[in-house]
Amino acid sequence: MGTARITFLLALGASLWGASASAIEVDAPRPEAEASATVTVTAEALPVEIVQTPNPVVVIDKDVIDRSGAANLTDLLQKQLPGQISTFGEPGMAGSIALGGSRPQDTAVTLDGLRLEDAIGTGGVNTSMIGLAGIDRIEVQQGPCSTRFGSDAMGGAVALYSAGSAPAGFTGEVRAGAGTQGIVRGSLGAAYGWDQGWVRMALSAQKQDQVLDPNNQYRSTGSFLGLGRQVGENTLVTMNYYNSYVGVPLPVSGVTPPYYTPAVQDFNRTQILSGTVRSQFSQVLSGSLTIGQVLQHRIEPNWYTNLPTDIYSSQRNQIVGHLTWEPSATASLTVGLDGSEETARSPNQVSETPQVMGKTKRLAILAEGQEELVPGLRAVASLRTESDGQDIPGAADTRITETTGKLGLNWTLPAGFRAYANAGTGFSTPLLYAALYNQAYGTGVVLQNEKSRSAQAGLGYAAGPWQAGLVLSRTLFANLNYFDLASNAYDFQNGSQIRIQSVEFKAGYETGSWGAGGFIRNQEARDLLAPAGQELSSSAVLNRPFTTLGANAFRILGDFRLEGRWSWTGPRYVYGAEPGLPFNEHYNDLSLSAAWAARKDLSFTLRGDNLMQPKTSLAQWQAGTREFQNDASLSFGYPAQSATVTLEGRYRF
Repeated sequence: MGTARITFLLALGASLWGASASAIEVDAPRPEAEASATVTVTAEALPVEIVQTPNPVVVIDKDVIDRSGAANLTDLLQKQLPGQISTFGEPGMAGSIALGGSRPQDTAVTLDGLRLEDAIGTGGVNTSMIGLAGIDRIEVQQGPCSTRFGSDAMGGAVALYSAGSAPAGFTGEVRAGAGTQGIVRGSLGAAYGWDQGWVRMALSAQKQDQVLDPNNQYRSTGSFLGLGRQVGENTLVTMNYYNSYVGVPLPVSGVTPPYYTPAVQDFNRTQILSGTVRSQFSQVLSGSLTIGQVLQHRIEPNWYTNLPTDIYSSQRNQIVGHLTWEPSATASLTVGLDGSEETARSPNQVSETPQVMGKTKRLAILAEGQEELVPGLRAVASLRTESDGQDIPGAADTRITETTGKLGLNWTLPAGFRAYANAGTGFSTPLLYAALYNQAYGTGVVLQNEKSRSAQAGLGYAAGPWQAGLVLSRTLFANLNYFDLASNAYDFQNGSQIRIQSVEFKAGYETGSWGAGGFIRNQEARDLLAPAGQELSSSAVLNRPFTTLGANAFRILGDFRLEGRWSWTGPRYVYGAEPGLPFNEHYNDLSLSAAWAARKDLSFTLRGDNLMQPKTSLAQWQAGTREFQNDASLSFGYPAQSATVTLEGRYRF
């Protein structure tokens, strides 16, 4: 499905949906991105107050995104969810999400409802490739999400939403900043709104030096264009285009022994085009339809020549539709359809054939109902049946149908307390990359669908300035695909009896002028069938930190806002000098900022990041003296990003 066909289908859908309800006088539906900070649209099919959903959800709003100074999703989530993001350390290096001890490919990442997983990726979404231009709100849900998003959502979901409607007239802002490590950044955002619609645009660009002084800088650009138009009294049509480009130096071409190749780099581009129609057919019946396309293209250096000649590309076409019936203020039923086709192409490292291609088709029917059983006690039940098929060259086509379900209860208690629990099943189809790899190298291993069972329970408290929460989670995989590093096979295998579990406690106090909070998290991934002493370090359960804790605080003094964040990430098992080696004793991360509102329309921010990381010289890296030094590295063979200081100005018009 090309871009022209997507646009045509969107226009056709808009005309049909708008015509079917044009005579009904009800309030026009609003974009999901306009939900307030207390509402979630990720955990459930309909927006709901966070204190009412039986799921743990974290909301990151526009103010938090702006104050973070983050260039991409990795930078942002490392501050907001420490210990849940894995990265190699330097700017632009690959970042991946591992919620609750799960793997990166167990977390679904969406933008305005469209899945962003790179079909030819080695697992999950590279969060360093996702820029924040035009992003207005992010929601993170830990725990099983297969009934909401289908395959690849057994660990959780991260949903990004672009900006919604604009105020009447012309508004916007300009940002510019510079700092140590050769940092130069800038962004421009503008919007024009009128009675029946709006148009928005955003541009961003950044460059920065890496620690090991390669020939090239890390650089990224992003652009966003969004349009919205009310059709009649009850239909809203939106269209969004998102483009992100990243160029990343890769001076490290090996870790045992390390090779320094300062000219090597790779290139990544992601483009997303989507259109949505939301319509209110009557006071009790509403619907939405989203059609979109996600294109991802990257060029990586060849293993042997180090030249950027290995081309990877993927394309996903997706259509998602929902119809919701709300007979009362306390009950609703949503039914939907979710279909997608993704095509992946990767270089063939085995034969002279330039590329190999695989294709996955998914079609799902889903239903979700919610009802307040008695005052304060709310139940949510969902069911999804999904049929997935994979077409791999040289292998028999596969078509597997999986049904998943989830049930949750949320109980609002007196004095600001609430208790919730949920349980469900999940599944994932094998990664296209993994299936293509095993087929290309003739390993003979046919990867099976992954299945899981999960349960969560939580207790929350919110009264006045005080907030606190406790969350416990456990997931058991009946089957799990992983890359086997422990044997000489070096291929993807089917594992079983893998268990991940976590417990997290957080608390905070916040007033209009100051606030402070903290959290502590303990988690593990355990291979229950591994030999004694290797349950926490087998190939199936590597690279998940065991303990993380952190604290944050802010203080407002007139026109000044002071803010600080600190986190401590404890040890994990990785493959480095030898299998199953504990990575490091700890990793501290500290960021501080001071913002000054010089005028109503003008502000300045001085920001320090990675303030506890020592600078690593090329000689120190080549000698390996930084390996396993606290705070000096995040991954074996790669130095951590050293401290940076930036000054940024912001002007609103």
